[in-house]
Amino acid sequence: MPVGRYDRIAALAALDAHEGPEPIQVAELGAGHGRTVRALLAGAAEAGVPIRVHAIDTGSCLDDDVLHDERVRSLIVPEDQPLPFRDATLDRVISLNVLEHLPHPAGHLLECHRVLRPGGLLVLAHSDWDTVLFASEDDALTRLLIDRFVNDVPDGVRNADGFMGRKLLGLADASPLEVISVGAWADVHLRFDEDSVAWKVAMGVLAATRDDPRLAAAAAGWVEGLRRLARQGRFLFTVTDVALVLRRPVPVDA
Repeated sequence: MPVGRYDRIAALAALDAHEGPEPIQVAELGAGHGRTVRALLAGAAEAGVPIRVHAIDTGSCLDDDVLHDERVRSLIVPEDQPLPFRDATLDRVISLNVLEHLPHPAGHLLECHRVLRPGGLLVLAHSDWDTVLFASEDDALTRLLIDRFVNDVPDGVRNADGFMGRKLLGLADASPLEVISVGAWADVHLRFDEDSVAWKVAMGVLAATRDDPRLAAAAAGWVEGLRRLARQGRFLFTVTDVALVLRRPVPVDA
């Protein structure tokens, strides 16, 4: 059975290492519809570990099955506010594709360090959008469009960084957290529909070209070409995800 991004993230959280009768306390930042939350719940069930997931985002869009799960607590927190936890109270923090939207990524790592218990883990992961690959009918146009997409900051978004994935290790090295592991993967996607990552990136491309009529027209034709490839069973999309596991150090005298 293929293992996707969210299952990998849940596995990196090492929920099976939790000991004791109390639920493992996990914060999932930028929870979105709850796909990572769902994978965490499944991982905890498989490991036989009680879990409490604090699903945090700037708005509420959790799927109903996740929102109404008694193991999940949904919290709405503005992106410029501290995490709503006391110091050293969480066992795990998951941060997936959050950093590029923050004005101070280094401060995000400090905040994660603050809320983690000594020995607690941060799974810090981000897509590196410059590595996007589409099977298309015009490779040169595709590269031009992806470059425009990566360098575009959409309306209503204060920050965007298409190169964030490759910056994670530098941010981690400058933080008080210990680097436990570094990994990367590129999942192959064959779908091109409104629920797919590829579709969302293609819509981002259209938005990024809106101020250039000639390029916008070329981008619209490019999307139609992707639809044709999908109908023919010849569509393919990948993007590289980078994931680090970081740990809050345990004091030597502990």
